[in-house]
Amino acid sequence: MSDTAKEERRIETLAKPKRVPSEFQDDRRSVYWIESNPPTPGPNGVTVIVATKRVSELAQHRVPHQYKHDRPSPIWPVRQTALEQEASERIHQLSMHKNAHPQHAYDRTAYIEVSPGAKRAASTERIEMLSRPKMRQDRFGMDETEWGQYFPVSDAAKKATASGRIESLAESKRYHAMFQNEKPVQWPVDDGAMKAIASLEIQKLARPRSRTMIKDDYDPYKVPMAARRARATPRLDELCVPLPRKSRAKKAA
Repeated sequence: MSDTAKEERRIETLAKPKRVPSEFQDDRRSVYWIESNPPTPGPNGVTVIVATKRVSELAQHRVPHQYKHDRPSPIWPVRQTALEQEASERIHQLSMHKNAHPQHAYDRTAYIEVSPGAKRAASTERIEMLSRPKMRQDRFGMDETEWGQYFPVSDAAKKATASGRIESLAESKRYHAMFQNEKPVQWPVDDGAMKAIASLEIQKLARPRSRTMIKDDYDPYKVPMAARRARATPRLDELCVPLPRKSRAKKAA
């Protein structure tokens, strides 16, 4: 068999439509498309609906499971066996109240009695020193530290003389030679500015544009002839060239 015949048979095989599987279902052409005709009334004019077995089961009411009604009254008779029943040892044990801890101590009363030993006790010298009130000078002294200690200035510190370096460091920092204060909001205008006369060009630019100079047929997107005939300078051509480090030559095919 020649190659041409093989190609023709291959084309015929590919041209055959794909077989549709048996479980394939077409899409509905519309949301109102129905798979079967709705039930219609019979000869007597009544439509008979046949429910499935599952639908019939779901339509049945729910059967109560071991339901017990509420007691008619909170007072009901006690059975004789319950009256004659004797509690076990475990129930007696659980019915006993809980005892307090052996080391439990109740709250101390506000009225306490001082022991004779505390009444006859003698304070030590340290306690007597701590019980004395602070002197007013030590309490409100300006040079008092955190722990209440007073450190007066020594005579040597009072008679000390500062060195030249300390005196130079104690001097205030001066402003820069070219320092200028902020310009006030209001300042006098010099006579030259007040007597100045505007030139003709400034007067022309300050004049508002009249309505007669506005052209209705003006096209802002139209390129003038001078811009079309313009030629770029060598500097512009140089700036238009891409950077060598960012340009990459194409690979040969």
